Amino acid sequence: MIAALFLSLLPNPASSYVLAPRFVQEADAETDAKIAAAGTDVAKLLALAKELSTGGKDDAAKKVYKKIVELDPKHEEAHKALRHHFYDNKWFESYAELSKYRREETSKMKEKGLVHYKDEWIPEGDLPYRNMGWAKDEAGKWANPIEAARNKQIEEWKGKGYEFQKDMCLWYSAEDKQKGSSGLIKCGEEWFDLAKANEFHAQIQQPWQMEGDHFTVWTTCDWQTGNDARWYADKTFTDLSRLFGMAPSKKPHFVVLNSLDQYNQAAGGTPPLMPETEGISSLHGAYFADAFFTGDPAANQFEYLGCGVTCWDKKDDKLKAWGPFWLRWAAAQSYCEALDPSWLAISENIAAGAGGGGGGQNTFWTEKKIPRWMRYGAASYSERFLKDPGVQSGGNPWALRDFAFAELKKGGALHKVEDVFAFTLSLDDIEGSSRLYHEAGLVVSFLLDGADGDKKLRDKHAAFKLALKNALSAEKPKDADKKLIEAVEDLQKELGKNEKDIKKFAGL
Repeated sequence: MIAALFLSLLPNPASSYVLAPRFVQEADAETDAKIAAAGTDVAKLLALAKELSTGGKDDAAKKVYKKIVELDPKHEEAHKALRHHFYDNKWFESYAELSKYRREETSKMKEKGLVHYKDEWIPEGDLPYRNMGWAKDEAGKWANPIEAARNKQIEEWKGKGYEFQKDMCLWYSAEDKQKGSSGLIKCGEEWFDLAKANEFHAQIQQPWQMEGDHFTVWTTCDWQTGNDARWYADKTFTDLSRLFGMAPSKKPHFVVLNSLDQYNQAAGGTPPLMPETEGISSLHGAYFADAFFTGDPAANQFEYLGCGVTCWDKKDDKLKAWGPFWLRWAAAQSYCEALDPSWLAISENIAAGAGGGGGGQNTFWTEKKIPRWMRYGAASYSERFLKDPGVQSGGNPWALRDFAFAELKKGGALHKVEDVFAFTLSLDDIEGSSRLYHEAGLVVSFLLDGADGDKKLRDKHAAFKLALKNALSAEKPKDADKKLIEAVEDLQKELGKNEKDIKKFAGL
């Protein structure tokens, strides 16, 4: 009984809702009267809206703000109070309405080849360069301001009679050259003998830089090892040019670190010094650092340094023999990237990385003109299928390839050729993924060295090289991308017909 009596004394929810409309109507009538009194005086209406809002009468204030917008469709304060969204010099009452407008606008602009960048629409091809803070030079070509400043400095040095020393990638004045002739080496602003210079450049942030005929090596190894790395890398150039039918316009750089510890620091340190976004550096003794860049976020100026990275650890008896193998793999990756960069993904990586976010890896491989299996196959071929660059007179020039075939035999059955073309890597299958690298290398080896008498295959390869050259051209034909896709498909189909011959070629 007490409980029932207590409940009967509580307000009746139903009756309170019945009464609400009358109070709402009275409030509305009062607000309407005040709006009418203000007439078309926007200043008075704004004061009324603020008064109602301050008094906690948000619904009434909203009604006044709507009246202001009717009188002055561009009134910013009223629109903001109503939580409207401003875009393209228009106000939208809801985010859904704005999103619909933007979708339709993006679709129309895409048909015109334009994309949205900050507050303007720009040609789609300009987007990655704008993201990276690049600018067009006098010739109308996109130029990295960091590289442009470096080139300007080089021209000034040339004008002053400086000489370039390829062994250390340094420009020496006459005074510097005199010091260098005494056996000292310039390291930053100091001069050291070779032993001290090796110590200086053993730090991952200040490697030796050594320019070869076709590549530049950045290395924390001692100078002699770096010189050897430069020589080995240059030996891959001819075969890479045979495969792709073209060479990079600038010498690619790659990195050779002096230990496995430095390699792990570069790939997976906190933060990684030469990052890659897929986390596959553990699959092999080398990886491609697709998210490696430097620059000044405040000035919105960045330089992409993506390259092959490896180590040559001569202090480790188990690893030291692999140095020349892995560095050729790394050099080939840098060669391919120099030919076929993914500028949109790179710019997204840079923009996100500068802001502390993730990268643009989702588009990195979809942007590529060179199929992924061929790129990794080129790296594997350079590592272990090419003619042995170090063979002595009377030795077996194909000793490296024989080793590669023997390693493949140890692993058992090969993937199907179409699986090689699909080239699906997984950290859940390290052994299988690592093997896939070298099966792609076998396919490239057959294409370059095992099918001289196959005219159809040679013709398909020649068509691919021509299509690639056109697709990567600065002034590429309109249908170049389509023709390249067709050429890749034709080449893969022809290789697929040779699956038995590929296995026979490897003795499998």
